[in-house]
Amino acid sequence: MATGIGEQDVWAAADALLMEGARPTIERVRQKIGRGSPNTVSPHLESWFRALGARIKDPGAFAAAPAAPDPVRQAAAQLWETALATARQEQAEAHRQRMAECDERQAALATRAEALQAREQALQRREQDLAAAVELARAQLRDSNARLQAAETRLAQQDAQVQALAAELAQARARADAEQAEHRQARIAHQEAQQALEARHAAHERRWLTALDAEREAARKLRARLDEAASREQGLQARVREMEAALAEATRAAERKAQTLQAESAAALARQRAALEGRASTAIQALNAARQQIEALESRLARAEEGLQEAHAAQARKDEQLAELARHLVAATRPAA
Repeated sequence: MATGIGEQDVWAAADALLMEGARPTIERVRQKIGRGSPNTVSPHLESWFRALGARIKDPGAFAAAPAAPDPVRQAAAQLWETALATARQEQAEAHRQRMAECDERQAALATRAEALQAREQALQRREQDLAAAVELARAQLRDSNARLQAAETRLAQQDAQVQALAAELAQARARADAEQAEHRQARIAHQEAQQALEARHAAHERRWLTALDAEREAARKLRARLDEAASREQGLQARVREMEAALAEATRAAERKAQTLQAESAAALARQRAALEGRASTAIQALNAARQQIEALESRLARAEEGLQEAHAAQARKDEQLAELARHLVAATRPAA
């Protein structure tokens, strides 16, 4: 049954790789040991790197044995130089890859920032368009109010015309009453004339024959005048009925038109107000959502920049450790004077 690996196993494998001239990595340590998961190897390898500086300060930690001959020490020094060069090359490649990844992330963040800026500009343009639409709706509302006032003015004029027709009707009725009074007076005069004629006929029977023609002529004229007055009265009555009918029709038409104008104006105002309120509410919701997205993206951008700065700082610390390690290793492998 396989057992787990410990810190000593990882450190021993890392020391062996370092002495072989290879840079200790998680995969190389796992291959060296022959087992172990990356999650198990990684913390032990990190502790090995942290303790490597203190171990390098020990002159005998990585130095060759004192009894070793010069060719062995030279071979070990050359092997160490090769290992250092390989480690530096791998470190530089890894650093270039990390820098490339950082550049890509910065480019992606810049692209997203540009997209956010473009979206914010689009939202600003949309807000301006909504403001223009609101102003247009207000202008239309003012125009509707002006048309309503004009309709009210026309209705007032029609009321004035109706009042004028009513006054004319009253005058016509007054003239008809006057003509009727004149007709009554004519009848009374006719009656008086008949009575006078009978009295003259009774008192002056002899003069009746001679005066009969004159009386007949007077009666004929009086009848003609009475017929003319009756005809005029009938015409006036017909005209009064026509004027009353026209007045009633004009009054009904004016009332219907006023009701129609009021209903149309009220419906138009209600529709315009509902449309403006709906569009304004939608625009405000879209603007708030966009602002929240912008704030969230700005927060994520700030966190990404902080992570990038921490990665740069960690890489710089590792570079310093490797440089210090190289200096100590070179100093340790030099032959004593």
